[in-house]
Amino acid sequence: MPAQPAPITGSVLEWAIRDTELTPGEVADRAEVAVTLLRAWMYEDTSPNTTQLKKLAKALGRPESFFFLEEPPKQQPTPVEFRRFAGSTDRPGPRTIEGIKLARRVQTTHAWIRKRDEGPVALPGLSVDENVEGVAELLREWLGWSTEHQTDATEATVAKDFRSALQAKGILALNLTLDAGVSRGFSLHDSYAPLVAANTRDPHPARLFSYAHELVHLCLGEDAVCGTQGAKQGLERFCNSVASALLMPRRSFVEFKNSKFGSEPISDLKQITTIKNRFRVSMRATAIRLEELGLGVPGLYRKVDREAKVDQKKGGFAAPGQPPRTRPVIRVDQYGHEFIGALFSAEEKGLLRRRQISELLSVSEKELAHVQRLAAIGADT
Repeated sequence: MPAQPAPITGSVLEWAIRDTELTPGEVADRAEVAVTLLRAWMYEDTSPNTTQLKKLAKALGRPESFFFLEEPPKQQPTPVEFRRFAGSTDRPGPRTIEGIKLARRVQTTHAWIRKRDEGPVALPGLSVDENVEGVAELLREWLGWSTEHQTDATEATVAKDFRSALQAKGILALNLTLDAGVSRGFSLHDSYAPLVAANTRDPHPARLFSYAHELVHLCLGEDAVCGTQGAKQGLERFCNSVASALLMPRRSFVEFKNSKFGSEPISDLKQITTIKNRFRVSMRATAIRLEELGLGVPGLYRKVDREAKVDQKKGGFAAPGQPPRTRPVIRVDQYGHEFIGALFSAEEKGLLRRRQISELLSVSEKELAHVQRLAAIGADT
């Protein structure tokens, strides 16, 4: 039986080729077709068959379903080096670049689904000229975030629940493996699919701060890739300050600090450890907050940044009481239940087929049922 034609969208194919920064000839070679035939697909003079589409999708690093989108993504193709780190002259590393590309694909798909019957995601609009404490309180109320829960729960639970709070507001929150010791996370603004990502190489307190920091970028209408070396001025400082204030409200923070250490400025790493354990945040986030409130000695953040040792999260093993790290578990952890739930909702509405969802998530159709169950209970980690 001859292979069936696959009526892909030519402009989407052209966009995907530009995104790879390969020439049409190079793509044609990888897909094992003549370049004239590839151009015919781009112009929609003809369509590839299903076998050719599989090779084309592999050559371009896209799921087959991507080429059936009605139009190309609104964003410009993600360049190989994307952009500089926010507030830095450094550039993201290869794992971060790949993470951004994957996130763009997730964002494009989610926006396409959401535009069918839902409006834009309503994020609070912010300005860097606003008062940090007021902005933090606004975001805390908007998220419905409880400081009491934050101080009572474990570090892992707090990070998970903050991520869930973001998703409940329509924000895609991804956990991706980015460059170790280089990238904290990134934000990609979109009216229908705003997205934040945190580095799974970081421990939970650092991820929590990344979620909060990238949320501020989104509310400012910004795309940003944030490195491990936080900027001291401008936009990055504002985002750091708001994230710290969101997670460590002034009143409860000052009361706890004074109850433990009195009115003297904090200068010792052991003191910072006590405070950071209370609020389930990182040493660096705690130092930022102490400096912002004038509760630490001058140069406290530099001291912490130089001396504090961050225990890297060990991968490959499930924590006690957690499900084994099967591929369905990993996919739900990566993409979050907001995106995966949207895929299955699109299936119910006839927008996507089950085979397309399995391709998008890189799981077998047998594994897909497990993915669906995990996403339905919000089993992000």
